[in-house]
Amino acid sequence: MKLAVGTFIVVLVIGMVSGGMAVAQSTSKTNANIELARKVGEEVWSKGNMAVADQIFSNEIVRHSADMPDIKGKETYKQFILATRAAFPDWKETVQKAIASGDLVATKETMTGTMTGSMQGPKGTLPPTGKRFEIPLALFLRIAEGKIVEIWCYYDSVGFLEAMGVLPPPPPK
Repeated sequence: MKLAVGTFIVVLVIGMVSGGMAVAQSTSKTNANIELARKVGEEVWSKGNMAVADQIFSNEIVRHSADMPDIKGKETYKQFILATRAAFPDWKETVQKAIASGDLVATKETMTGTMTGSMQGPKGTLPPTGKRFEIPLALFLRIAEGKIVEIWCYYDSVGFLEAMGVLPPPPPK
């Protein structure tokens, strides 16, 4: 499965970078999978709609991200989303592109928000900074039986921490 996902990611990134939007199959299942992927950002993350989360996430969902341990299980993932939205009530994810092949969907997005609440960080609780971020985001989702079962999340975590004032900005060139 890892090799298949890796190959899929390479093909999707090349397609997205070149500006093309290819859909491997123009079936209703492919369109339904893309719609599920859009709902993650537009309904669940941007609006905090946990009723939609209950509809689209598998009970055994796993969220992978390089900057933190995997989040396993729908209820745990929903709590993570709610805690993030408490720190960033205006959190918004805007999907620019979505492409699909079989049970995999990739989205190219922008996430934005302002830190007006506290957030749990690796070294404890971070107080509100009032700072705003705008960061590119790529999601890769695996869908089985009409539910999202895995999400791979890729974003500029260093840029995010710099925007929040947690890390100093990079030195000038």
